Amino acid sequence: MTAEASPKPRPHRRPGRPAGGTAAVRDGLLERARELFLQKGFGNVSTRAIAAAAGTTPAMIHYHFGDKLGLYRAMIEAIVGPLLEQVQRLGQGGSGTPAPTLEDVIGAYMRMVAANPWFPALLLQEVLGQNGRMRAQFIERFAGRAAPALAAAIRCEREEGRLRADVEPRFAAVSLLSLCVFPFVSLPITGPVLGFRPEGPELDRFIRHTARLFRAGIEARPEYGNE
Repeated sequence: MTAEASPKPRPHRRPGRPAGGTAAVRDGLLERARELFLQKGFGNVSTRAIAAAAGTTPAMIHYHFGDKLGLYRAMIEAIVGPLLEQVQRLGQGGSGTPAPTLEDVIGAYMRMVAANPWFPALLLQEVLGQNGRMRAQFIERFAGRAAPALAAAIRCEREEGRLRADVEPRFAAVSLLSLCVFPFVSLPITGPVLGFRPEGPELDRFIRHTARLFRAGIEARPEYGNE
C-alpha cells in the first residue's frame, strides 16, 4: 500500500496586500476615475465601475485609496500638492532655497491647469456647481490652505512697500486666482472665437502677460502714496 502524497503547501502572501497592487494599477484607477467623474459626476460612479474601467477589481481601490473619496483626494492632491507647497513657501526665507515669488506661483498654477485640462471641468462640476458634492473636500485639502497663504504673501509684500498701500490682500488673492483659472474654464469659447491655445510657447507668453498684468495692477506707485 503506497503512502498518499501530501498536498503542496500554498505560497505565502502578506495579508492585506492583494496581487496586482502596482503603481501601474494605481495610475490606471486614477485615470479612469477622472474620466468617469467628468462623464457622470462623482455621486453617480461606483467603485465597481471605476475598477471595471481600469481592468481591475474594487479591492484595488480599497488597497490603494481606502474608498472612492480617498481616490478623489489622491486625484486632486497628485496635481495640487506641489503647487500648495510652493504657495505656502511664498515670502519665506532662511531655508537655503530662494522663496518663490507671486510670479512663480502664477506660472506654476497656470501650468498645472494647462497640463490637466480635466481639472477646470471637475472644479466646475463637483466643487463650484450648485450641489458641490466635493466642495468641502476641496476646501479642506487645498483651497483652505492655499488661499490664506496667498493672501498672507500679498499682505507681506504690501507691508514691505512693494505693493500699493490700498491693496486689500483678500481681494487681490481672489483676482489672482481668477486670472489663473478662468482662461482655462472659458477655453470652449475663447478657443474657437479668439484662437486662444494655451500650450507650448503661447502658454509661456500668456503666463508672462498674466504675471505682468497682475503686478502692474497692485505694485507700489508714487500716486498711491508709496514713495
